[in-house]
Formats: sequence, structure tokens, C-alpha cells
Amino acid sequence: MQGNDKLSKVENERRATWLELFYDLVFAAAVAELGISLYTNYTTFASFLGTVLLFFPVCWTWIGVTFYAARFETDDVIHRVLVLLQMGGAAALALNILGALGETSFNFAISYAVIRALLVIEYIRAAYKIPAARPFAMRYAQGFSISTTLWLISALIPMPERFVLWILALAIDLITTILIGRKHVQLAPNIFYLPERMGIFTLIVLGETIFGLISSLSGHKWDFESMACMGAGLSIAFSLWWIYFDKIDGSVIRVFRDHGKMGLYMTWLYAHFPLVIGLCATAAGIRHLISANQSTNLPYLDQWLICGSVALCLFSIGVIHLSMSNPSGEKKLLMQLSFYRFIAGFAIILIPILGFVMLPILLISIISVICIIQILLDLKHHPHHRIF
Repeated sequence: MQGNDKLSKVENERRATWLELFYDLVFAAAVAELGISLYTNYTTFASFLGTVLLFFPVCWTWIGVTFYAARFETDDVIHRVLVLLQMGGAAALALNILGALGETSFNFAISYAVIRALLVIEYIRAAYKIPAARPFAMRYAQGFSISTTLWLISALIPMPERFVLWILALAIDLITTILIGRKHVQLAPNIFYLPERMGIFTLIVLGETIFGLISSLSGHKWDFESMACMGAGLSIAFSLWWIYFDKIDGSVIRVFRDHGKMGLYMTWLYAHFPLVIGLCATAAGIRHLISANQSTNLPYLDQWLICGSVALCLFSIGVIHLSMSNPSGEKKLLMQLSFYRFIAGFAIILIPILGFVMLPILLISIISVICIIQILLDLKHHPHHRIF
């Protein structure tokens, strides 16, 4: 086990291990369950909002484990056992997502608390093994222990008071990471490893989008309209992949570590939350478009689902690009790209706001064209994209 407190002039390039990739796949099941919940619970604001809020504890669980690995590299037997147990907790979390705000909320709270308790053990081990990182690791262990205790207590409290403790526990976790991160800038996450893991998680969510498209056409009549919707849906997913992954790097982490600019770093990190929500909602929206009656105008709620979700993805990517527009990055280009993302997002969200009525195939085609234009703008302004 070694900590990032021993940094050379050129930071060692770290890659995700096979165990960590295995762990990510388990979380893909939780993301899939959230996508199913969005697909079925979008007709009322309360049910849709409830599903959206569940993204935060699920993503926060993944981020907690990932940030530990981004600072402390270990692969001994005890660590593997702890990760295996965390994977079991993640599987239990996924199994209880659909009823997490109702009949399975007790199981959901216990599953979450178990994963966080195992993470606390990881930090205590790091404090014991690495003296230089001991103050940092123990502060994290203390803060996360308080929030984990609140999750355990919440399992014994009836609803809706139970959910108040969930929010309080998440707030304590957030405050812990901000306060401790400011005091230990030298232990910032690895600038190669963390962007890769964030990218992998985003890719997993995009993969769930493709899976949703394929499952939508399973047993569906293959006519021109459904195949055209399928192609347009794939082009939307491909465009979002292009504009996100083309500019992913660790410049924000480097600026945070070298100059202490935590605001940009936190903006970059937390902008991934709405991005993940938007990608899952986009998958749900495209599935509704494919299965809709192609000869009648799309219902108003379905318009909001697809337009709002794609716009949210574009806004989130724009914020991510904007947070990276610092002296260590390509400032002018990234600000231009952010502007394009925001304009495209506003253009898409105006469709339901202005109440345009249209067929499903027409709507998804318009959204697809707007997303493809983002790729063309990247090709125009990007110095590395040239044919041949």
C-alpha cells in the first residue's frame, strides 16, 4: 500500500485494476435499476423526483470507493476481501432500488451503511500503514463513521423521518470531503487515475443507454419508423460519448493540487452527478420514443423526458468543459465548446417549453441533428481532428 503523499515531478500514471473494473460492473446493475425506475416512474413529478434523488446515494457510494483507490494503491488479500464485501453490498443496494422510497427502504439503508462501514475500515487501514497520511485518513474515517451511523439509525426510524437522516448523512459526507480536501491538497487524487475511473463510470451508464435501445426493439415490429428511431437514438448516444470523452483529462486535479483551486475541482467532480442522471433519463426517453405510436404526436410528458434529459447532459458536459478551462488546460477552446453545449441544450429544451407538437420520429431526428452538430463543431475547432 502506498499513498500519493510521495509525489514525484512527473506523477506516476495509474490505471484501473481488474478488481476495480469488476467492482464497476456490479454498480452497472444499480445504474440499470435506476434506469428502469426512471422509465416507469416519470408520469408524476413526485415519483420522478424520488428516483432522481436516489442517484445521489448510489453515485456517492461508488465515488467514495473510487476516491479511496485514487489516493491509496493497494492489492493485498484483506483489501480484496473488503472490496468483495463492498460488491455484495452494492448488489444488495441494486436489488432494493425500485422500492427504496417505500417497502425496501430499510434494506436500502442497511446496504448503504454496510458499504460505507467497509470504506471506513479501508481508511483506518491506510492510516495504520502510511504514517504520513494518518491525519488525513483518520479524519475521513471519523466523518464517514458519523454518516454511516446515521444511516444505520435511519433503518430504525419510520418514514418519512428516515429520509431526513439520509439527507443529513449525505450532507455530512459532502462537508467532510470538502473540509478535509482543503487541508490536505498534497493528497489530491491521482491526475491519471481519477479521470479514467470517472470516464469508465460514465461509459457504463452510456452502455446502459445502448442496452435500453436494444431491449426496446426486442420483439418489436421492425418497420422504417422504429429503425429510424433506433438509428437516431444511437447517434445521440454516440454524440454524447464523443463530446465528453474527447476532452477528458486530469488538468482540474493538477490545478487543485498545485494552486489549491478547489472550486474548479469540485465543479468538475459534481457536474458528473447530473450527467449520469441525464444519461439514464435519455435512455428512458429514447425507449419511450421507439415504443410510441409513430403515427400520432408524442405525448407532452414524453417530450419533456427526452428533451429535458438530453439538455441536462449537454448542460453538464458544458459545465465540465468550463471547469477545465484553466491555465493548465486549453482555455479558449474549452470555453468555446462550453458555449456550444449550452446553446444546444437550450435549443432542445425550448421544444417542450414552446409546446411544439410533433411525431416521435421527427423529434428524435431533430435532437439527433443538434447533437451531431456538436461533433462537427468539435471537428472544426479541434486541432487534433483531421481526416487522414
